[in-house]
Amino acid sequence: MPTVVSVDPSTRKASSSGPVTITLGAVLPTSVDYGSGTATVDDRLTLKIGAQTFGPSRWTDAGVVTDFLPSILQPGDYDVTVTLGDGRFATATDAFRVTPGDWPTGYTFDTIPSPQSSGVPFEVTITAQGAPDGGYGGTVYLSAFTAPGSANQSPAPISPTVSGPFDGGVRTETVTVTVDHADQYQIQVFDLAGHRGTSLPFTIR
Repeated sequence: MPTVVSVDPSTRKASSSGPVTITLGAVLPTSVDYGSGTATVDDRLTLKIGAQTFGPSRWTDAGVVTDFLPSILQPGDYDVTVTLGDGRFATATDAFRVTPGDWPTGYTFDTIPSPQSSGVPFEVTITAQGAPDGGYGGTVYLSAFTAPGSANQSPAPISPTVSGPFDGGVRTETVTVTVDHADQYQIQVFDLAGHRGTSLPFTIR
């Protein structure tokens, strides 16, 4: 059976983000073709922290998995579960703890130049307001939509939907918004605790 050897760090604030390293132990399932004298290793891997999929989908680096975990987990204790390609799995119960966070009071955007082009990446700069000491270092969710007063009120697909980490309370994120008609749009961000910020309207064509 596989094992979850360690989780580092094993505790983190809900408002934090950053790398987590999980060390796994396992003998991977192997099938042997004696006729051809070959062996095939099934290196498929599913690793989860709670319900959140974490890391690559293949066994790499001798089972030492390091991946970035954004600020998407509410305070609580989370199981860490590894499942191999043949269905064998192991669960480390309550192996990752999330403690209450220190959150900003809201977010502001620098002015987004107009026009932007649908499907073409552009940068937005977001600043956390009332950030904790040292500045906010977590992540936010992103969404886009037509500005109030537009003829067609609708959301617009945006990528990514979760930002990278803020640095000292500021994040410059490269986003792509794809629209089916030229109009005025806005981008909104919000964190796990519900604090929000919305850009001024800008044109996408």
